[in-house]
Amino acid sequence: MSAAAGLPAVSIVGIGCRVTGADFDHEWFGIGGLEAAGMSGRQRANLEVAVEALDDSGLGCVARGSGAAVVFGVGGSVNSAHQLSRALELRGPSLMVDSDRTSPLVAVDMGVRLLADETVPFVIAGGVDLALLPDISDLQVPVGLAGDSVCTVLVLQRTADARRTRTRRYAEIGLDGIEFTETRSSAHISLRDAAAIPRHERGEEPPVLIPISGRDAAAVHNLALRWATAVTSYRTLREFGAAAARLAPEAVRAAVLADDIADAGDQLRALARHMETAAPRAVTPRLLADTVPGGPQTSDTVLGPAPARRAGGVLLLFSGGGGHARMGRALAARYPVFGAVVTAVADAVVEAGGPRVWTPRTGFGNDSGGAVFAHSALFAYQVALAELLDSWGIRPDAVAGYGAGEVAAAVVAGVLSLGDGARVAVARGRLLDAAGTEAAAAVLEATPAEAMRLVEPMRASVAVAAVDGPTSITVSGEPRYVEALIRRAHRRAIFAQRAPGPAPHHLPRARSLVPQLITDLADLVPRTPEITVYSTTYRGASIRLPHPAAAGTGGAVQPSGPIEASVRMDAEYWGENAAGAVELAGALEQAAREGISTVVEVSPHPVHAAAVREQVTLRESAYAAAAQEDEATAFLTAVAGLYLEGRFVDWTALGPHTTAPPRRQWRRPRGAPGERYSAGGQADSEPALAPVFPAVKVRPEDTYVVADGLSPQGVVAVRWLLAAGALDVVVLTPDPQALPAPLDGMEDRIVVVRCDIADRADLATALHDIRECGSPIRGIVHAACEPPLSAAADLLALTAADPTDFTVLLTAPVPSPTWQVAHDAVRELAAAQRDRRVVCVEWEVGPAA
Repeated sequence: MSAAAGLPAVSIVGIGCRVTGADFDHEWFGIGGLEAAGMSGRQRANLEVAVEALDDSGLGCVARGSGAAVVFGVGGSVNSAHQLSRALELRGPSLMVDSDRTSPLVAVDMGVRLLADETVPFVIAGGVDLALLPDISDLQVPVGLAGDSVCTVLVLQRTADARRTRTRRYAEIGLDGIEFTETRSSAHISLRDAAAIPRHERGEEPPVLIPISGRDAAAVHNLALRWATAVTSYRTLREFGAAAARLAPEAVRAAVLADDIADAGDQLRALARHMETAAPRAVTPRLLADTVPGGPQTSDTVLGPAPARRAGGVLLLFSGGGGHARMGRALAARYPVFGAVVTAVADAVVEAGGPRVWTPRTGFGNDSGGAVFAHSALFAYQVALAELLDSWGIRPDAVAGYGAGEVAAAVVAGVLSLGDGARVAVARGRLLDAAGTEAAAAVLEATPAEAMRLVEPMRASVAVAAVDGPTSITVSGEPRYVEALIRRAHRRAIFAQRAPGPAPHHLPRARSLVPQLITDLADLVPRTPEITVYSTTYRGASIRLPHPAAAGTGGAVQPSGPIEASVRMDAEYWGENAAGAVELAGALEQAAREGISTVVEVSPHPVHAAAVREQVTLRESAYAAAAQEDEATAFLTAVAGLYLEGRFVDWTALGPHTTAPPRRQWRRPRGAPGERYSAGGQADSEPALAPVFPAVKVRPEDTYVVADGLSPQGVVAVRWLLAAGALDVVVLTPDPQALPAPLDGMEDRIVVVRCDIADRADLATALHDIRECGSPIRGIVHAACEPPLSAAADLLALTAADPTDFTVLLTAPVPSPTWQVAHDAVRELAAAQRDRRVVCVEWEVGPAA
């Protein structure tokens, strides 16, 4: 198959390949035990290997709810393609094909053809008896196992889409296409190399957000411990984060923010410790309420866990202020999409007759003063920040804007074009500059009715500027009249005081200038909104599509009253916006009634926390998309908060996918032996009385280390290495003594070194001394079968930089539930280090991970 045949160029972006077996994690797929018992080994392998291939592809984060297709070669009467689609919530075709030995090959061929349909983003295809030519999988399949013993599943994606999402491509399906020849023992695909993804890009600076999820709290706890070790084997923290983040999210979620690899390990271990003592709960990291006094709390680097999804929609709240000279610089440096959009909006402002508010060199630092610059700069920043959120998959169900922020809200909702939005921002700023700042403002703890009674006698000089809550009112106007209003309020036992901050605009005077603004914007033609706009200019008004359920990202907004068809965001609307009261409380109340449950404030710094807290249903789910003290960290924390709520996040925005994530660890019934291999790589049907080590390649000129090498298990490990051809085996033991009888005659190839492997410092010293002898450490066996886990973890961490070909962790039989926990932890530790060829070998069983 090829583009020349009328089909798009297709790349293999994910591969899963392993031996079929009886073990199966049926609970992960939502399959009952009785149904699972009736499935063949091929069917079970198809499902697990397909998920492993999806993990490998980096598309798991965008799989759920997508139109992805599944095509398997028939492996029995059960439709395993449908079972996988159901488990992953895929909405594309799920097909089983039957073509004798070529079934998996035909499945891949059909997958390529399905990708001609643009509604299918990628295809999971394959089965048993499938080979790749050349072999690009780099997966170690035991020698002698071929044909119907090996299941291979591929993830196929259009090459153009893979480039766009910066997904690693193993190869493209070549011009020779897909073929089956009678002279070969298996179906095969002819491949050609794909161009490598550039590893370096903008945005390498810290922090890095690492999401983590599992089916339950125990899974997240164990995964955090595994990843704390696995992260050390990656080139950079961003490389690890981009790979780990793209896994398919599960029910219980958590996240950590880290500055480097060492910090990531610390944060992941801290998460595991936290989960040992705290039950999962709905955690809302860095709420707007928490950020107001001093900005983001940068110590909050462990977020979650959160076990439940929050129902309802997401509202983007565009603030009316919060600007500062350095806003946008950190985001533009990290995210090209932000820099490109803020530049485009700045150009639109200039075309609208406004000042140059942004340059890549000075950012927003060219502030010429006045409302025109401030409001145009805020407009540019907010539109760019909303686009950045969109690039992370965070798309609102509704928007609202506070004063000047309503202009950006209208653009994001599709009511105004970018050019028209820039015209409104500039015209609005000019009106307020003309009105002047020779005014004062006061805040009142009063109801709107009480505030109007106070304002009425002096309405020509004082006006209500904002209604932020049921008893939170701001007024502005002539300073002496504002002072008089404060005194009147005090006489009525109403709290009132001058508002801090810069001098406000004179709203009564601005109202007299509104006709000029209406004239300037007379040709403005607002469009039908793409998502709901909750107006803060007209209290309780909602501007939306005729069929609201079609709006937003999931139809979460459910109107509670008649649609405001008469409200248009035309010139008259913006005149009222500039000179009238901001009805934020009414907008939030209406949004909450209609199903909005989460608010993200789109602002250079959060300023509306108190108003959001007034709404009980929004109090625990409001986030600041940026903050003055640490813009990048605040943004990532807001993303993490939405992720913990169960919201969709497109983790492809975190960076290019250049390597595989830590290998998935399936749950197995306790005591299940798993697969067992002899030294030749063949599968054994019965357990031996000693551990059955995997087949390895030994380099006679290099060094091999056996920790606790004089124990019974260690002696067997030493003999295994010597039999494989090792000429230099270093045995670490806390009590040096003569070699035991099984090692008689082998003294010339064994060196005994005193070392307490439970002491990390002692172990580090011994390993340093071994390296000083000149030969690299090529293989390691941790033969201390007993807990604790820390000794094995220390050994892996201290040898992370060594060029090892393999590391074997021995475990003993499980005599008690307490030991089962440690036993499982060692298995998980090995699984997390699969990229370093770490394998867990069970005494009397064989390889377990």
